[in-house]
Amino acid sequence: MKPIQPISTRLPCLPAAAPASERTAYQTISAVVGSSHYRALSDDALKDEDNAAWVLGLEPDVKRAWLDRIRWIRIVDRLAENERIEPHERRFSRFMEAWRLLRSRGFVDPSCAFAGELSAIRALWLRDAACPGHDPARDQDDMQARSLAAWHAYLLALADYHAPDLLIRTMKEHDIMLGRLSGHIFQLVPFLTKEHWDAAGEFGRLDQFFNNLRDMQEDADRGLCYLPEEELARHGVTRAQVISGRCVDTPGYERLMRSWLDDVMPSLYARAAPFIDARGLHPSLEIMREWSLRRYARITRVFRAIGFDHRRFPARYWAEVRRDLAERRQLPRAHPV
Repeated sequence: MKPIQPISTRLPCLPAAAPASERTAYQTISAVVGSSHYRALSDDALKDEDNAAWVLGLEPDVKRAWLDRIRWIRIVDRLAENERIEPHERRFSRFMEAWRLLRSRGFVDPSCAFAGELSAIRALWLRDAACPGHDPARDQDDMQARSLAAWHAYLLALADYHAPDLLIRTMKEHDIMLGRLSGHIFQLVPFLTKEHWDAAGEFGRLDQFFNNLRDMQEDADRGLCYLPEEELARHGVTRAQVISGRCVDTPGYERLMRSWLDDVMPSLYARAAPFIDARGLHPSLEIMREWSLRRYARITRVFRAIGFDHRRFPARYWAEVRRDLAERRQLPRAHPV
């Protein structure tokens, strides 16, 4: 096996924007992975650009591996949200039925709306299941089996955390939520090894913390609040106040958010340190790590700059993201070595 060559952690440039006459030839990552497919709680296109536009600068084979995982993750996330607002369509339920059939019998119904995605997943993570003499127990310590288990666990988490009556009561429940969502997602990334498996899950836990912080107002618009009840009560803030935005004018809310950023956030960084400091990662994982850390720093900076007012966060933050992405596309395209 060819050894992984070290690369600079300097963030890659994005593919340069095409001239106006050729603009149709340029695709954003959101267009490739279906960020706006199906009706969902919000359009995820800009989020996916913010999270993963760097993937477009990778070498073709490496890029394809990343795009496949991102597409699968984005599709099921959209389906879970769609089931909340169009329950009669049962899109997520139908996907889960097809997934369980695949997992139990190795079969993909070609008439299934998700046959292409499920067939690709079977080829990647279930490719040994049909081999004569296959012993599933033998594979329990292999990355294929680990990835399959993480994918299944992520699907179950989507079902649980998109329930309309969801309420996070304690910090322990909050921590479990972070791990079950992005903790599992970051264990699905390509080129991950057993050595960094647990560390990647902790980095994903940190990622979900920042996703929730970034989306506070978006969630509030839909009557959702992922801050745990015990923390709200400790600072004299109610869930209803967060959802309505009335919390911003209360001293308890400022204390809560200072604690959230000064105490909870550093503890998650500390748990993610083995991945943040890891050596020997695949070059694409190094780029992902640096891009993610830069995003976390931007979210933190903007949130502090607006005085923790989550109502004002979206306009300020997404304006910075658009400007940053536009600037990077003006630079010459760069591939990791």
